[in-house]
Amino acid sequence: MRAKIPAILFAAWLLCTPAVASGAVPGPIKVSPNGRYFVDRDGKPFFWLGDTAWPLFACYSKSQAEAYLKNRAGKGFTVIQGVLAWVLGSGYDDGNEVPPSSDVPRPNVLGAKPWLNDNPATPNEAYFKHVDYLVDFANQQGLVLAMLPTWGQFVNQLRILNVQNARAYGRWLGKRYKDAPNVIWVNGGDRVPTGFEDVYRELARGLREGDGGAHLITYHPCGWHSTSQFFHQEDWLDFNMIQTWTEWAKIYPAVTSDLAMTPAKPVVLAEPAYENGPEYPQGPITPLIVRRQAWWAVMAGGFFTYGQNQMWRMGKDWTSTFDTPGAAHVAKMKDIVTARRWWEMIPDQGLFAGGVGSERTLNAALRSTKGDCAILYLSSQCRFFVHLDKILTKNVKAAWINPATGERKEAGTYLTGNLNDQVFPSAEVQHFSVPESWEDAVLILEGF
Repeated sequence: MRAKIPAILFAAWLLCTPAVASGAVPGPIKVSPNGRYFVDRDGKPFFWLGDTAWPLFACYSKSQAEAYLKNRAGKGFTVIQGVLAWVLGSGYDDGNEVPPSSDVPRPNVLGAKPWLNDNPATPNEAYFKHVDYLVDFANQQGLVLAMLPTWGQFVNQLRILNVQNARAYGRWLGKRYKDAPNVIWVNGGDRVPTGFEDVYRELARGLREGDGGAHLITYHPCGWHSTSQFFHQEDWLDFNMIQTWTEWAKIYPAVTSDLAMTPAKPVVLAEPAYENGPEYPQGPITPLIVRRQAWWAVMAGGFFTYGQNQMWRMGKDWTSTFDTPGAAHVAKMKDIVTARRWWEMIPDQGLFAGGVGSERTLNAALRSTKGDCAILYLSSQCRFFVHLDKILTKNVKAAWINPATGERKEAGTYLTGNLNDQVFPSAEVQHFSVPESWEDAVLILEGF
């Protein structure tokens, strides 16, 4: 059945589109009472859309950092991941090369290193004055900083951070940023903690002692691992992080697996495959692959952090990569999802009557707990069938959105089979096809 759609419905959708973030972060950010998502200090849902800037504190000049943070805030990102004690990234991570002593850890652009005499128990005031400035500047842009006290190489390989000094370093950091509304602590740093668990525990305990529990703490593991494998039951771990690296086709099951654990904790896909990254066996990492990663993470009930290969590595002309397609596309994803009450939506693959796909062509669905709307992500050109009776109103309006461009196309209105004056609803199944020439698509179903 097709029916005339009141103009007020479309107007309401437009009004729900969030404005660009501005002003101080209403933090510190906390975990929701049900353990599934994040909230601000007023209890309002906070949508984590992160970006990766590992060298932010050590390698960006003041002007570069300001330009980058303004750009990300303008696009609608809400979280920036960066490392306080940094070396040079994955170039040294295999342990086969030893960085010059002058780079352990990396001095910032002013020549200050984070630790005096390379001892984490004696942080360098000159270095952290620059960090202070960036924390405050990011807060003015409405950005949360997910800060790693150290890259994992300083624990697992170089062993500069150890059980003797980790707690003191963590306590100092926690106390210094206790009142910052826009800080989240990220333990770890691209490492499996096996054999070094006590060092990371001491660091977390120090952070807790320093800030009195003011800020969330998580752990960042290495490729194809999740924090849940190591620390899920520990009281200092507030939410899980996953790194999938090249295993981008397994994002959806990785997130759903973590969300099935108890106690319930939010899940962030914190390091997927980077846009334009050259090292992935399952590459190339095109804008389409970036979109799939982001949508799968969110459709599974988690959150997403984007990364641009050239930008985080600070390669030649890296500042020209602030506006690559993937960054704009994941920002569109946030706009589409947050235009509705996303925190009341749950993954529901049962919406598909057929054509759900698998792995690299997986299609995924979210449904509101009230049953009045649904979001379906179609990861490729495909045909599929939907159980419209999952929408608990009498009628449903369907609309396509191109996740690459934001283009919207109406897709008809239908009876759902509910409220039909019969004992049971009729099983209404509707066939849909992704619009021609689109690489992927979002289908919005809104009941009325």
